[in-house]
Amino acid sequence: MSTDYKPIDCNYYDELEAAATQRRRVDLQYFNDLRQLCLGSGVIETLFIRDKVEYMRLKSGEEIRLDHLIRLDDKQAPGYADYPDFSCGC
Repeated sequence: MSTDYKPIDCNYYDELEAAATQRRRVDLQYFNDLRQLCLGSGVIETLFIRDKVEYMRLKSGEEIRLDHLIRLDDKQAPGYADYPDFSCGC
């Protein structure tokens, strides 16, 4: 996975910001820094920029690069429109 940051779609950023403002629990699919697919959930504490890269920090303290985010709840990230949904439908 490229280490160069690719800015995310502004409308998608607005959705992340709304979820953070509402302090609601979200389901996430994303790649970690080792390019491993991660599935999880949490409450977005804040969105921030470090070294010109945008991140979200969950209440748990975990930080996720926004350009590595594949899915938030039912909403696919625009950069991953063709990526399959790995969430469990059980």
